[in-house]
Amino acid sequence: MFPSELLTANKKIMHVYESFCTPLCRKYQLNQSDLDLILFIANNPMYNTAKDVCETRGIKKGIVSVTTERLVQSGYLIRKNDIHDRRIQRLCLTEKCQPIIADGREMQTHFFTSITAGLTDEELKLYQKLSEKIRDQVIKLEKEL
Repeated sequence: MFPSELLTANKKIMHVYESFCTPLCRKYQLNQSDLDLILFIANNPMYNTAKDVCETRGIKKGIVSVTTERLVQSGYLIRKNDIHDRRIQRLCLTEKCQPIIADGREMQTHFFTSITAGLTDEELKLYQKLSEKIRDQVIKLEKEL
């Protein structure tokens, strides 16, 4: 029964997260993929290529490609050639993203606070430790596929 509960909980968490995102998407006229990509790059500047996004977030190449192009066309993102390898294009957020990033981080803090309400610091630390172990195991299994 536990595997079923784990999968259901993850889906429900994502559904609630997307509900928290909806007002921002409306405010800035973005879709969920647009907002996710902007916030991912803002919060993880070391992962700034399409390949990084696909591998780290587990998003299909086609979705990242279409989303990237839409954000470039809208002026939220620019592509820059890597200084060491011209085959690599870095995804760089523009100044136009700053209000989205500020609002997005505020929303993410509110979301995290809301879903962890009632948990002690000890419980949060335990959850983090267990989540890291599960994530590491999933990464290991993914490499074996």
